[in-house]
Amino acid sequence: MTIGIVGSGRMGQDLFYSFMEYDCQVILVSRNPEQIEKITKKTRKILKRDPGLMGKETPIITDKLADLAGCDVIIETVIEDLAVKQDIFQSLEGIAKNTCIFATNSSSLDVTDVFYGVKEKERCLGLHYFYPLKLISTAEVNAGPDTSEDTVTEMVKFLLVTGRKPLVLRGENRLVLSKLLISLAAYAYKLSLDGELSLNELDQITKQVLLFGIFEMVDSTGFPVISQCLTNLPDKLHSTLYKPLLLEISDLMKQGKEGRRGEGLLSLEDSRKRDPAFTGSREECYEKYGIRFLAFLLNEIARYMEDPLLDNKQVQESVEEVLGLSASLKALYKELKEEKLLETLNAEYKKSLDPLFLPADLKVYGEH
Repeated sequence: MTIGIVGSGRMGQDLFYSFMEYDCQVILVSRNPEQIEKITKKTRKILKRDPGLMGKETPIITDKLADLAGCDVIIETVIEDLAVKQDIFQSLEGIAKNTCIFATNSSSLDVTDVFYGVKEKERCLGLHYFYPLKLISTAEVNAGPDTSEDTVTEMVKFLLVTGRKPLVLRGENRLVLSKLLISLAAYAYKLSLDGELSLNELDQITKQVLLFGIFEMVDSTGFPVISQCLTNLPDKLHSTLYKPLLLEISDLMKQGKEGRRGEGLLSLEDSRKRDPAFTGSREECYEKYGIRFLAFLLNEIARYMEDPLLDNKQVQESVEEVLGLSASLKALYKELKEEKLLETLNAEYKKSLDPLFLPADLKVYGEH
């Protein structure tokens, strides 16, 4: 098998090095001469350090799309710019063999838009990997309306052969895990607007449920990508929720901030918070916000699992891995208890009249 990767950013490089571990030819295309030199040097070191890789096809690093002509799968990992992605795939259609599968690793753009100008849409789909690649084996297979079942089947096989767990997504609920992550960040930011807890304190609360702080995730991903997600992912139900965080990040980007490197939400947070409105103890405050965050999380996931096109078992396993949950979803549901969950959601709805907080069908957590 020959795998092509377009783009030499963090994900493109990580995929390139991970595919080197398997019995395949891997080709990386980059427009950046410095990146090509850097990756070439690192690849030589890896091959020298691990003689076991020498028997396989030598990896290729190039600046020419034409070198991908013999690929069986081509994965695009460039910036979240729709026009750039569309141009790449329209160029590839005149280069790649007609049996080659085209995949975009986009975290926020719909496959229908990315492959709009491609004639053979049946071979196109989304293939979304997650960081850190070495720890998270889940990859979303986002099938478009024209993606053939043969293409989906071949992509599932490809993922299994390269050590990944596929989550197949169809219809309206594509990019489910991206939507869930960005919704959790937007909701946690909404909680911060109550003025009772800082972003850093809320991060500590989210770490009681997730493997990471939710704002840690925002900062490490970087504002440009988060901004694209907040702009491209919201449906009618989530558009109001996303706006405050989008406005905050947009404002910081206008100031030249991009997240990471000490200029993220956590490091830039104003420590001079107003006096808290909560009259109970700090422990009670933390418990209150922790319950609200967990109730929102469980309700969001339950809403996705109502979709008959999705495999509930796959969704639950993927969510648990990508979020690094402290316990299984069913265990968290039992711990919180349905009565408390409904009470919390109904209180949120009564206060906001936002249908986002209307309880979903929570029976999904009691099945099997």
